[in-house]
Formats: sequence, C-alpha cells, structure tokens
Amino acid sequence: MEAEDPLAKKRLEGVHVMRVVREVFLLPLIGIFFLCPLALGYSVEFSKNFTIDEIAPGIVKVVVSNPWRGADGGFCYILRDKGAKGVVLEKGCEVVDVPIRSMVVLSSTYYALIDALGATDLLIGASRPQRANTPSVRKGYLAGKIKDVGDGVDVGVETIYALKPDVIFTYATGGVRDAHPKLKEAGLRVVVCAEYMEEHPLGRAEWIKFFALFFDRYDRAQSLFDEVVKSYNRLTQLVDTASKGLRPTVITNTPFAGRWFVPGGKSFIAKILEDAGADFLFKGTNTSGSIPMDIELVYEKGLNADYWVNTGTWTSLEDIERSDPRLMRLKAVREKRVYNNNRRVNNEGGNDYWESGVLRPDRILEDLVSIFHPHILKGHTLFYYKRLE
Repeated sequence: MEAEDPLAKKRLEGVHVMRVVREVFLLPLIGIFFLCPLALGYSVEFSKNFTIDEIAPGIVKVVVSNPWRGADGGFCYILRDKGAKGVVLEKGCEVVDVPIRSMVVLSSTYYALIDALGATDLLIGASRPQRANTPSVRKGYLAGKIKDVGDGVDVGVETIYALKPDVIFTYATGGVRDAHPKLKEAGLRVVVCAEYMEEHPLGRAEWIKFFALFFDRYDRAQSLFDEVVKSYNRLTQLVDTASKGLRPTVITNTPFAGRWFVPGGKSFIAKILEDAGADFLFKGTNTSGSIPMDIELVYEKGLNADYWVNTGTWTSLEDIERSDPRLMRLKAVREKRVYNNNRRVNNEGGNDYWESGVLRPDRILEDLVSIFHPHILKGHTLFYYKRLE
C-alpha cells in the first residue's frame, strides 16, 4: 500500500470544494439565467417617465409616470406575450396581449418611433394624418389605410370604435381636452404616453423602447437608440472641448394669446440648449413642460439675448414685426440671429422637427451647435432649422 501523499490529498479536497460551490451556487444561477433569458434584457437609461419590469417569463409590467405637470398618479400596463402561460392580474394595471395587431395614435410625435420600428402597417387611425411628414404614415393615409380620427375634444369615438384597434396611444395634459377618459368610457383600450414631459432629449427618444414592447421589436429599438446616444454624446463632448467655455444667451418661443410660453428649466428643450453650449435665460425654472409667462417679463429678460430660436410659425423677420413691432428691438433680431425649427414643414403644415426630431435629438443638437458655435461644425448644413431673413 502506497504512503498517503498530503499534497495530493489537499488537491483532492480543493477539487471537492470547487465542485460543491459549482453545484450549490453556480448551477442554480445558470439555470435561472436560461429559464428567464429576458430578465436582464430590458433597460431604461435616460427616461424618467416609464419603467420596464419583467415579472414572469413573457410578461412585462410597464409603468408610466408624470403624464402631465402636477399629475398625482400614472398608468400601469401588463404586456403579456400571446404564448405566455397564465394570467397576471395587478390592481390598477391594464392587461394587453402583445404583439398587438392594430393601433390608433393621437399624436404625430409617435410617427417616427413607429416608422423606425417598421410598424406603420399596424397603424389604422391617427389624428390629422393628412399633415404627416413621415413618409410611411403619409403613404398609408393617401392609400386609405390610415383613417383621420380627430383629436382632443373632437376625437371621433365612434370612428375609432368601428376600427376596433387593439390599442390607442395618446397623451394627456390633465385638462378638459384630454381624449383618454371618453375613449376608456367607450370600452376602448387606451395607453397614455408621457414622452413630452421628459427632462432629457435622449429620454424622449428612448420612448422607442416603450412602443417596441407592444410590437415585440425591443432588440431593434435598443439598437437604434444606442446609435442615437452614441451620436448625441459625441457632439456634447465636442462642445465641451471646443466651445472654450463661451456660452451665448438664448430665448425661445413666441408670444401667443397674451402669454409667452417658455420651456421649463427641467424640460428636454432646456437640456438640449445646454448641451449645445448655450445659456438658456429661463434655465432656473424648476419644471418640465411649458410655463405661461407675462410677455413683458420675457421681453425684458430677452432684450439682450444673443440668439432667439424656435419661433413658432414665423418664416421671416417681417413676421416678427407684424406680430409686435417692439420685438424688433431685441438684440437677436437686430443682429439677425433668429432661427426657427421649421425647415422641414410640408405643404399641409406637418413639421418633421416634431416627428423625426423626437427620435433624432442628435440631429437637432448638431443644428444648434452649428448655430451657437459655427466654428465647431464648419460647413454643416442645417437640417431642421433655418435662419429668418
């Protein structure tokens, strides 16, 4: 009988310990990974207004928060893959079987997200689709495949009911013009979105993931979004490096109905102006969405602003003078540094800035960087913006 080798014994004990660790700890984890392959597959990076949580294989819980300024609650949806077993019921959540087969949308800001996911063929009704700038939506309307269902208080409940859509995507303001209460009363399945309340332009673009969940095209959405993030971040880094700390002052929007609606300091507009290297004069307001302000207040604060952007429907400096001759005294007007985001408006008035611009804030940022810091992007041709002459 051979003498026992102490070193060999130690090695065998080590192998045994490693086998126990693998069997007790690692194998169950591996089993969980393969049983729930999508458990780590969803992510929300920039959006503050929706979350995604896989609560069982093939069943995802999506919560929409902050649907309008001052909202005291949100909306919850349980998205159940048609192959999933069992029913998951949760109080306050509406169950939607996915992928959906048809939809109605009540905001043109969703068009580009739907188009990028290749899901326009599911669109059977929309608000004012004759104004659409997105080619696939316009083509569907002209072919009679997408019906005009009205909007706000004029939404055609009976028209939508006859279409029998699986889902209606809409927005809400918390006011009397909201369409979702009457649609829900009619027994229709309504999904309320909150992309316009996002604080970051990339958070707004990230709603492509939200829509993708209803079409079972999440991987495509993630890939598209990653490219936008990469492009956006490249531009912000370029501004940080090349702007040399110079930040021209800027005001936005125009007077309307006796008030001047200004983007809140926590809005995606304020954020993209900051990322473009500008000093937005109302950045100190602590809210998202728009704030109605006194015209005199905005006029006084913006009198010496270097730039004026996003001027509504105006297409020339003459439009400014016709609206209010006093505005011609603003420094930005005198020095012809007024830019509007209406370069891509079609004959029906549909503005692509509010369609493809939702998905491509990097393109908007590129325009703004070239406006505020022309030396950084020499030779850039404006995509969404044009200078008022």
